[in-house]
Amino acid sequence: MNVLITGASGFIGSHITQTLIKDGHIVTVCVRIPKLAQQRWPSAHAITTDFSKDHHSSEWLPRLDDIDVVINAVGIIRETGSQTFEALHTAAPCALFKACEKAGVKRVIQISALGADETAFSQYHLSKRAADECLMELNVNWSILMPSIVYGPGAKSMTFFRALASLPLTPIIDKGDQPVQPIHIDDLIQAVSQIIQPETSGQHQIELVGPKAITIKEIYSLLRHWLGLGNARFISLPYQLTLIAGRLGGFLGNTPMTTESVQMLRKGNTADVTPFIKQFGFEPISFEQALINIPAQQTDRWHAGLYFLKPLLRFSIAFIWIFTGIVSAFVFPIEQSYAMLAKAGITGIWAPIMLYGAAATDLTLGLATLMAYRLPIVVSIQIAVIILYSIIITFSQPEQWIHPFGPVSKNIPFIVATLTMLVLERK
Repeated sequence: MNVLITGASGFIGSHITQTLIKDGHIVTVCVRIPKLAQQRWPSAHAITTDFSKDHHSSEWLPRLDDIDVVINAVGIIRETGSQTFEALHTAAPCALFKACEKAGVKRVIQISALGADETAFSQYHLSKRAADECLMELNVNWSILMPSIVYGPGAKSMTFFRALASLPLTPIIDKGDQPVQPIHIDDLIQAVSQIIQPETSGQHQIELVGPKAITIKEIYSLLRHWLGLGNARFISLPYQLTLIAGRLGGFLGNTPMTTESVQMLRKGNTADVTPFIKQFGFEPISFEQALINIPAQQTDRWHAGLYFLKPLLRFSIAFIWIFTGIVSAFVFPIEQSYAMLAKAGITGIWAPIMLYGAAATDLTLGLATLMAYRLPIVVSIQIAVIILYSIIITFSQPEQWIHPFGPVSKNIPFIVATLTMLVLERK
């Protein structure tokens, strides 16, 4: 079948795409950067789309020629710039769905979310529900899949949970007794694979959940044992404090922790699994069994342990450059700075030029690191500057190499730390 999928570069979308190609379907992926998608899936056809702008059915109609099935797997957990819930979860999908009706697409599959119902209160769920309702009003065969937390290789939410579970003290909301019913990505994929079959007809709205509810505290305990780190120890945080932490979640990078996600987690995320089993003819795997089936590797432990250290490493490296630039220009006695420059043969008008030029360079490199702006280039310049400083000091003040505080020898681990940051920050 000819299948068009949006959100193919995301966690759920990429797994669906890979399975569709393996099963022999002709796949068209709608992505922002077709070149990268083509490299990842050479047999797929990649077209440029932008869910933050493509909000008219006329923009989607040409993309639906000869398409049998459309799968919308676009989803975000936090808004950034033009990537808003209303744009990505509602406006673009509605335009796509209306175009599907006009083009006579045989089936439309919407990957919604458990909780996008009459009880929805978060912008995430409300925006998903709006798209669901838009699809239900159309004269087209549709299937709305409403998964709980989806886990498996590449899942951001479960990666975040693993990182929290690896901490000496794992923070939980109140007692950590919030119930969730996570579903493995393989079970979701199996459900999608069944629905796209030609013999499937009608309209379905199905909640995709695991076989039983499990509390967040139990998830952390299972993950910690899975990582081989022993029993989990918890620290209970009041709900209001976790809301504040949600507001600061972006400080540590692109984490799934937001105020809304905290609110949704506190509400719980469960449903009856019986309709799922009746519809698809199999029982989804339990969270415990999924962990047993795939033992943790050393890379899993590294990833969990480095999750929070990754942003802290970048912030600390940025701090050193920014701090050095400010101290050099405004705090450290200027006479002593000129004296050190004189030992390197830099005097006269060149002394202030070198002093303030170097300070400005340090400050610029620090700010660029803090904002993660073109890190490969920034890191190359940083290492070149460190090596240049070290060479100048080696020839002008060789005694610094044996200084007990190691002002020059510390450059060696600093270069290694900078290269490590570059690897960890690579997209």
